[in-house]
Amino acid sequence: MTIIGRFNRFVKNIRPTDDHINEANRQTDYMVEKLKGKVAADGTFKLEKVLKAGSNAKFTSLRRTTENIFDVDLAAYYSGTGATTKDLNKLLDFTCERLREIYPSKPKEDFEALKSAVRVKFRSGIKLNVDVAPIIQDDSLELENGGWLPRADGWRLTSVTCHNQFISRRTTKSNEVSGPVKFNRLVRLMKWWNNQQDIAQPSIFCDLITAAAFDAYGVTNEWQSSLRQVFSFLLKHQFLEPIIFDDYYDTRRLTFPSGQVVIMDSVNLENNIAKDWTKKIRLDYLARVQDAYDWMMEARSCELDNDEEGAVEMWCQVFGNKFRFLSEGEH
Repeated sequence: MTIIGRFNRFVKNIRPTDDHINEANRQTDYMVEKLKGKVAADGTFKLEKVLKAGSNAKFTSLRRTTENIFDVDLAAYYSGTGATTKDLNKLLDFTCERLREIYPSKPKEDFEALKSAVRVKFRSGIKLNVDVAPIIQDDSLELENGGWLPRADGWRLTSVTCHNQFISRRTTKSNEVSGPVKFNRLVRLMKWWNNQQDIAQPSIFCDLITAAAFDAYGVTNEWQSSLRQVFSFLLKHQFLEPIIFDDYYDTRRLTFPSGQVVIMDSVNLENNIAKDWTKKIRLDYLARVQDAYDWMMEARSCELDNDEEGAVEMWCQVFGNKFRFLSEGEH
């Protein structure tokens, strides 16, 4: 069994199964339909649409494991017409109450109010969390499906569609290179590695750093060298300069926020997702990147020596012992 073959199987097997995705879609479709009815019956707010968001919509989600909780993200777009700011600030609680009405037999602890969303936990069946984020629709933003997350620490600009397109645009570009490597699947591999770390970074962090590396180097025709390029980019960059994208804005005159590390949300250029990073966090993270890169280079040496077992051992250092199991066949 070659390393190339193992990677093809590993990449396939860390994706959620079709049955899992179909069951998640069934549950969320039911939730969306009921939520529309509950909001309409209440009459306090007008629900304009509900869009799928997050990793599932971007096709970067991971299979459920002990380390990877399977989440589904939904964006509930409300009209702000005729409502006061005080009223709109209550949307998170309002959405939570409507969701409780949909599932009256669920215990209270299965509903959790996060900063931007309401999490509903399903403990039976495929066991998933569904995060429903209320968004105040704002067509004046000149962003497709642009709007505001009414957070307690201040409203935050977002666009589900733009975030999805940020990934899909690069995935399409990666199709220009022959071979199995697609950008969204490269993000999935980075997320798997991320989840092996003591302190995992949020999903959007993986999206952005992989995009920065892709924009600089693209992809190759194989997984191993494509991954080395991402880690090589991070080691050269060292997070010493801002990471920013001009997909939706002219960033040439942008004033960057202060901070040890600056990684700007591609849709909201006021949102530095690394604003809480300290010098220690940066150096600790780069040390883990260096370890992973060194293991990748050791794996490459093993491959050149036709030492497949040695290469597998090195890739298990990078991705955890599940690399061996999930790269051996269908699971």
